[in-house]
Amino acid sequence: MTRVRSRFSLRPLLLVLIVLAVTIVPLSAVMRAHAADAGLVLEAFGIVRGRYVDQVDPIALLNGALTGLRQTLSNAGVQADLGAIPRATPVEAAEEIFRSRFELAEVAAGGSVTATALAYAAIRGMTAVLNDSHTGFITPDANRERQLRQRGQAGFSGIGVVLMPRDGRFYVRDVIPGGPALATGVKPLDRIVQIDKVSTAGLRVDQVAGLIRGPAGTPVSIVIERPGAPKPVTISVTRRPIQVPSIFQAKVLDGGVGYLQLYQFVARTGRDVRSGLEGMQKNGMRALVLDLRANNGGYLHELTLSLNAILPRGRPIFQETSRGGQTRTVKTPGAPVLPANFPIVVLIDEASASAAELMAAALREQGRATLIGAKTSGAVEASVLYDLSDGSALSVTIQRLATGLGRRLEGVGITPDIQMALSVADLDQGRDAQFGRAMIVARQRLGLAIGPAGTRLKAAESTR
Repeated sequence: MTRVRSRFSLRPLLLVLIVLAVTIVPLSAVMRAHAADAGLVLEAFGIVRGRYVDQVDPIALLNGALTGLRQTLSNAGVQADLGAIPRATPVEAAEEIFRSRFELAEVAAGGSVTATALAYAAIRGMTAVLNDSHTGFITPDANRERQLRQRGQAGFSGIGVVLMPRDGRFYVRDVIPGGPALATGVKPLDRIVQIDKVSTAGLRVDQVAGLIRGPAGTPVSIVIERPGAPKPVTISVTRRPIQVPSIFQAKVLDGGVGYLQLYQFVARTGRDVRSGLEGMQKNGMRALVLDLRANNGGYLHELTLSLNAILPRGRPIFQETSRGGQTRTVKTPGAPVLPANFPIVVLIDEASASAAELMAAALREQGRATLIGAKTSGAVEASVLYDLSDGSALSVTIQRLATGLGRRLEGVGITPDIQMALSVADLDQGRDAQFGRAMIVARQRLGLAIGPAGTRLKAAESTR
């Protein structure tokens, strides 16, 4: 099973308390048998050479690894003579040169930078040479989280929110269903200003997420500014293991407009999408707002099953080109839930990536949907995860992907039909202007009075 996913840490716009799911395929159990050293770097080097979708320059990869070493040492205030490997060097000789350079780096570091940190920096430097959204390094902790989530288990302990940074501020993008944040009254568009007496001002999003995460059963106090509230609110939440569902909401709103918030394509997502659409139809849905914002992708086969619930049989969904140049077009295999004339509006943003981008593109190419929001991330390839011997992992692009009609999205993204950004002013007023516009368009397509645009928060709360 192949998965497409978004960039590792290049675009950390939205996080479920740090990194969400990463590329997932059936893998062997993680083995913590080997140290992270030059051998680990060369292990990753061999995987990239043998598995990457395009032919690679092995010397360029090793020199990228050396660049990673030099940068890490420099950041630690350490100078070392790690000259580049000449381009004409045979691969085996180049590997030995790299080993010797790595040993020099260790000696120069003198313990100020660990061998593990050097190895990880070298692997990151090596994969950076490819400038590929789906090829990169994953730490052992993130890899363990990925494996747990692959099995449908909780991958981390926290409070269950999705963070959205904007202009140095940190808002709650979404509250994860079933999590402790929901039970204690945290709401979408709350702004987090303090965590356990630590101000969030000047922090990075991963630092904020790290403060919120913690061992299950431990409390965390967050201070939030809530739209319409006269003063900040302090909420104490007890951390719990968090399971992240593929669908956050499936509700029928006023006028028969269904709202399906599809967060990721993981195991059983296609089944959940079909079930959600069928349930909303029974409750009077006559148009659909499909929210793909912050959806960072997932399994390609789940994307296929999800679109199969919307598009008629035989419609092209995406194209995949393997190493060697063979191209295959994947089409919807069966009968849909929705009729061919069913009005659909799709919400996308800068954190919509991978399979989410392919879904939005397929619906537009088939003339089925109006896209509203912000330009997507443009991170659309198919990759496989390979476990490394210390418990870390390497994601490697094995296929190039395009839309069903052959348009490449990697590095380009999708520009919506109606472009709208969520501004800080919108967020501070508790207004989801993108959702409001989607509701207006959906109601117009049903021939209904537009009415007030409202906010996603109010509309969702009215249907709980």
